[in-house]
Amino acid sequence: MKRILYGTALMLALLATACGDANQKPSALPQIDVRTDYPEKEICLQDVADVSYIPLETTDDVLLHNSLSFEDVSSKGIVCVSDNKIFLFHPDGKSRAVLNRQGQGPGEYRYVHYASVDWDREEIYVNDIHQNLMLVYSLDGTYKQQFDLEMRGRQGDMLCDDDAHIVLYKEKSGSLEVGNIVPPYRPVVLMSKEDGSIDSLSHQQDYYTTVSVEGKVGDNSLTMLLPIPALRKLNGEVYVSEVASDTIYRLADGRLEPFVARTPSVKEEDGGKYLLQLKGVTPNHYFFSVMKKEWIPESSVGSSLHIADDAINDLMYDKRTGESFHPIFSLREYKAKLFYEGLTFESCSDANTAYLKLEAFDLIEALEAGELSGELKTIAEGLKEDDNPVLMVVKFKE
Repeated sequence: MKRILYGTALMLALLATACGDANQKPSALPQIDVRTDYPEKEICLQDVADVSYIPLETTDDVLLHNSLSFEDVSSKGIVCVSDNKIFLFHPDGKSRAVLNRQGQGPGEYRYVHYASVDWDREEIYVNDIHQNLMLVYSLDGTYKQQFDLEMRGRQGDMLCDDDAHIVLYKEKSGSLEVGNIVPPYRPVVLMSKEDGSIDSLSHQQDYYTTVSVEGKVGDNSLTMLLPIPALRKLNGEVYVSEVASDTIYRLADGRLEPFVARTPSVKEEDGGKYLLQLKGVTPNHYFFSVMKKEWIPESSVGSSLHIADDAINDLMYDKRTGESFHPIFSLREYKAKLFYEGLTFESCSDANTAYLKLEAFDLIEALEAGELSGELKTIAEGLKEDDNPVLMVVKFKE
């Protein structure tokens, strides 16, 4: 399966950074060997999860563009960002509200790179990195307040921890070279939702690396920098999964505890060629992505680079057996194979849940090819090609 990375968007992305804590040593942790060529294993999703579908309502005012990111998919509602607008949907996919406060006046943001929702407080938080502001809105789009941020939070690294705090990842000022950071600094911070005050956790960043893809488009050489977030909220808990750390941490009671270890060390020559990310946590499995740092483009078309098939290895770790494998999911209502890199866990606030975005035109094509059945076929029969996508919600069984 080809992976196409679009040069323009990725070159605008921030550098991926990562860290390790030299004072914390993992003991008896699950380990992932990033060099191993793990076997494939086919799994029918309905054997391990309950699957449901949510068609997102399409109207003249609610039309989601390609630059679409989902910030939360849950039983309380759905939030996504498209074209610098924040769209809210009810749990059944019906449109709820559109927040469009782009501008440079009071209570306005310049751009929405990332938004986080607190359903219980009925608030949406927008981190405007251009103004160093955290803006707070109600779910109907009403401006409530804003906080000055005396730090630069890394784009994409912002999430609601609990009813009192937002977790942010602080950028270190100045340029960094690959290797040890001297002196180390504390990047993971908690921001109060009440007054915007900042409290840095004791976890220290002491190492830095980048992830880049180099290749040519025509006669032009490109170096594309990939944004890889360090913060993830999975199964209701916060994890720090930094690509240049040998340990993935879980946030518990204001402290980061070792959760999973990688081997060999990212600081070793052999280990430094691979990057490990935590992608999902369920009762019986952990999900990871192992990325080769030195990618070789196969060919180029227009402004895109086609990356070799083995550049990314998606892994599923079975907590009960210690087995790791590359999962290939099947779906009873859809004859096409579903590769797990399409499943997204970190934007789901419900426990043990992931989602997969199904484009309307893809479903219509599959319908015409006779590849759909059951509920998914019924949904596709009512779609138009330019309709908003359908969300497949996957709730893994305990």
